Amino acid sequence: MTPEEAWSKGTNVLAAYRTDPARVEATLILLLKETLTYLEYNKTIRADQDLLDAVHHLRDTFPAMKLEEWAIIMNRLKTGEYRPGYERLKLPELCDIFQQYEGERAAVREGNWTELKKHAPDRLSDGQLDTLYENYKKRRAEQKEDLEKAREIKPVQVDERGRWEHIPYKSPQEEEVQQERGSQEA
Repeated sequence: MTPEEAWSKGTNVLAAYRTDPARVEATLILLLKETLTYLEYNKTIRADQDLLDAVHHLRDTFPAMKLEEWAIIMNRLKTGEYRPGYERLKLPELCDIFQQYEGERAAVREGNWTELKKHAPDRLSDGQLDTLYENYKKRRAEQKEDLEKAREIKPVQVDERGRWEHIPYKSPQEEEVQQERGSQEA
């Protein structure tokens, strides 16, 4: 996957972390751990807590990164495109590599933006603005209707055990189980 595809089609790390923190955390730790193991540097992150701290720091420091971009960075480390010096790869070197990647990505995005601006109109006409506002009003009205429908949904009545009251839960075996328990305790 190219960096352009990763940026346009990728999943943001923080957004993914909000939906499934354990899976995202495990993925990032695994990506970093496999890369560090593969590189076999003399001075690198070895302790589990240091690995966790590095992932947390990188995730918080570079919130715009996509999961796919993390994979690209780790692949580039393995292939030697990013070469930290002196057989050392700790958190400061990782931060430098992530910053270098962000710089490369910014240059590409800036080029895409200037290309897009060449083809976009400078100003919108009044008719185009009115159309945009009407579409926005329609979307807001639909959202409001959906919220009203959701409020009309009545909660299901449950009994003290959390079971739905409108479904009969009669178990003839329950009395037999209680009798057996009573006879075993005696």
